[in-house]
Amino acid sequence: MSFPVKIIIVGAGPAGLMAAVAAARKGVRVTVLELLHAPGRKLLASGGGKCNITNILSEARFAEAFGRQGRFILPALKLMNSQALRDFFRLRGVDTFSEDGFHFFPVSNKASDVLKALTDECKKLNVEIRPETKVNDLLFENGILTGVSTTGSVFNAGKVIIASGGKGYPALGATGIGYKLAEQAGHFIVEPVPGLVGLRTVESWPFSCKGVSFPAVSVSINFPGMKGVKSKGELLFTHRGISGPAVIDISGELNHLLRSNPEIGLSVNLFPDFTKDKWLELFSEWQKREGRKHIRNLLSRYMPHCVSDVLCGIAGGVGDVNAAEFKLVQRQKLADLLLAVPLKINGSEGFGKAMVTRGGVALKKINPDTLESRLVKGLFFAGEVLDLDGPCGGYNLQWAFSSGNLAGTSAAED
Repeated sequence: MSFPVKIIIVGAGPAGLMAAVAAARKGVRVTVLELLHAPGRKLLASGGGKCNITNILSEARFAEAFGRQGRFILPALKLMNSQALRDFFRLRGVDTFSEDGFHFFPVSNKASDVLKALTDECKKLNVEIRPETKVNDLLFENGILTGVSTTGSVFNAGKVIIASGGKGYPALGATGIGYKLAEQAGHFIVEPVPGLVGLRTVESWPFSCKGVSFPAVSVSINFPGMKGVKSKGELLFTHRGISGPAVIDISGELNHLLRSNPEIGLSVNLFPDFTKDKWLELFSEWQKREGRKHIRNLLSRYMPHCVSDVLCGIAGGVGDVNAAEFKLVQRQKLADLLLAVPLKINGSEGFGKAMVTRGGVALKKINPDTLESRLVKGLFFAGEVLDLDGPCGGYNLQWAFSSGNLAGTSAAED
């Protein structure tokens, strides 16, 4: 069976739905093809169901967070920046707020309200959303894009927007089909790896400290050429290793390195506000004022016992040393350790737990001003399917919405 339409959108996530709204507002007929039984399943899970849609950063600062390819997103941000996105939802009954002055959430703290605003707008604009529709291939005739084929049907359209996401959270519909479609059009795919995901450690001691968190650590990658890669934020010990924003924000880089290396070293500064001199001064105070107390107990004032015991062991078994007998060489060693706790990473929680995908459709053959393919006229891309990903904190959803808006607007133009 054949269905003629103006624009086909593959994927009904945040990028696909926003693309549908943007295109339909131009008066064109739009059909969205979604693999799952309903749209926006991954959106509903974002931010623990609270949906951190954006943050307060300027366009330039926002782009910087996406790394060396960040400038690619500027045209999309210019068309729909953070304020414009919040205005879009406000005008559709979803006010936003920022409790910390940086991250923005719907006032209701419900991702379902964000999804409903998008789907209601699609209904208002007569966008057709076809759930449980598996896209298989792009269709071409004499080198010209003519639509897509699905299981049992053909959808004819001169414009196709691929907004099918990456490979993260396969339980929520991620299949990587967008990469296959892009390759059919001649695009190169940067190998996808899990991003924004917990990491597994070679060391077993983090497992015994599972559930323990540090609110503001600094994490560095110990690998040639990666010395400048650092992340700050909360760290959480888990039953397999480490997680938390400070960890998952660099997980994409680590998973990329792990493709060709069995393990990668990290250094964790548990208290970035403490210098070595400050630690040494504190140790001297212990020595003078609390000489009979064990170092493990004194250190546990700053961290749970399970962590202080481990660090005292790594520092040479100083846990049972009385503060009065805490030698200078021991103090130096423990201070150095607290500034750079070593951990070896040998894997991650994988795509099953990955919030985003690192890698995807290479940007070189995509026009950033329109998000149209430079190889195939009428083919557009939006969202996570592209080789762009940001840290946690509203970056990736803003990119999804902004890129969907730009792709939909561009595709609707003749």
